[in-house]
Amino acid sequence: MKHMNLKKFAAPASLVAGLASTSAFANEEIEAAITAGQSNVTLVVGGIIGILAITFGLSFIRSLMSR
Repeated sequence: MKHMNLKKFAAPASLVAGLASTSAFANEEIEAAITAGQSNVTLVVGGIIGILAITFGLSFIRSLMSR
């Protein structure tokens, strides 16, 4: 009778261990995606600021030349 109880709990224990390893793998993948996303946002913000600076500078030069 006791052996039957052990067999009942053997499958859920292995399932829990499998889910824990999958969860750790998923966490690593999510952290990698977050890091990549943050670097992409940094590049986009830097690009927008650069384009705005160039546009402002060109419009300033144009206004000085038209006087």
